Amino acid sequence: MMALMESSFLEGVKWAFEVVVFALVTYAFIRFLQETQGSAVLKGFVVFAVVLLVGLFVMARFLGLDHLSFVAEKGLSILLIGLVVIFQPELRQAFVKLGDTRLLQVLQRQTGGRRDVAQEIVQACQRCARRGYGTLIVVERRIGIAGFTEGGVEMEALLSAPLLVSLFFKDTPLHDGAVIVRGRRIVAAGCVLPLSENPGLPKALGTRHRAAVGATEENDAIAVVVSEETQRISVAIRGELEHDISAERLHQLLLSDDQGSDEVAADEVAADEVGA
Repeated sequence: MMALMESSFLEGVKWAFEVVVFALVTYAFIRFLQETQGSAVLKGFVVFAVVLLVGLFVMARFLGLDHLSFVAEKGLSILLIGLVVIFQPELRQAFVKLGDTRLLQVLQRQTGGRRDVAQEIVQACQRCARRGYGTLIVVERRIGIAGFTEGGVEMEALLSAPLLVSLFFKDTPLHDGAVIVRGRRIVAAGCVLPLSENPGLPKALGTRHRAAVGATEENDAIAVVVSEETQRISVAIRGELEHDISAERLHQLLLSDDQGSDEVAADEVAADEVGA
């Protein structure tokens, strides 16, 4: 008797676990579709699946209509395949978001992805400087800066130098805002950043430079600025601004781990000189 009761209890726990997992997966899928263009399609899909096929299947089983029951069963199988086809764009978007998780970003940095990103940003800043385009690029590192994307235009585009240059072209609607970079992707453009209120900053400092300083005061992000007036490149880290840097210096800062801005960079330069 005890063995039978334990078996029934385990079966009940397994059944409850399966129901909970199925409910969570269904809820997550519906919530995701509500944020995409697939929400309207989902309503029609549910009506078709529940009212027509499920209703037909139940009626066929209840009345003992074997042939109709067979058709309904096969229809449900085909419906599952149709689900993948109908919501292919939404499923693809979900996989893109999955690929931008924090764990995969860390793995990308460990396999040289950050070096490629640094090279693309350096090339973009050099081109913008030559053409006199004002530029503000904020690169997320360990501390998330998702709040900076609010009010901007979401992009989720693979980062490249030509794309960055085109975003800061003077006649484009996004050229006055900041570009936010996460991992190897541009997540938003045209973003408005908080301006630094540091009284120690020079009064002649422009809006882009103040925004770069303000965006890095409370996190470990690195902000790169190209001045529209002087065509010079500056970098802000931890609220500290370094003016008129070379492409090599910019590349070095983009690759360095944040441990205190100028001190770390100076140590790296000294180490390079000793090694030489």
